[in-house]
Amino acid sequence: MDLLSVEFGEGLLARTRGAVLACARGEGMAGERLADLLAAVNECVVNAVEHGGGRGRLRMWRQDGTLVCEVADTGGGIPPGVLEETGLPAPSAPGGRGIWLMRRLSDEVAFTTGPGGTTVRLTLRLADDRGADPPVTAGRVSAAR
Repeated sequence: MDLLSVEFGEGLLARTRGAVLACARGEGMAGERLADLLAAVNECVVNAVEHGGGRGRLRMWRQDGTLVCEVADTGGGIPPGVLEETGLPAPSAPGGRGIWLMRRLSDEVAFTTGPGGTTVRLTLRLADDRGADPPVTAGRVSAAR
């Protein structure tokens, strides 16, 4: 069951981020984990507006001790080769930092992309029952075309 489901566009980005913040806090996310989630989601929604047709849909749900956020757009898809790049783009590169950040800030990132649009699924572990933050690990990445 979705904890949050919103449609967004350029004029609704701040409201969308506020809804994500409230939802994540309601699920017990706080501190650095919350900041990581907000930064990763911000990159997703901004990319959807800039590169994915100007609008999108964001959904969040809780699954097996994680918070999952999915952002979908109806743009033309991520160009071939972009998802294979894993290093930080050079300062002179025209883009790619958003995907790099999503991968660093999330425990898992999955991209599904093609001519009908892109869906990005970010997964972050929630604190355990004792309130401790989950251990920090490098994010795992999967990509599908």
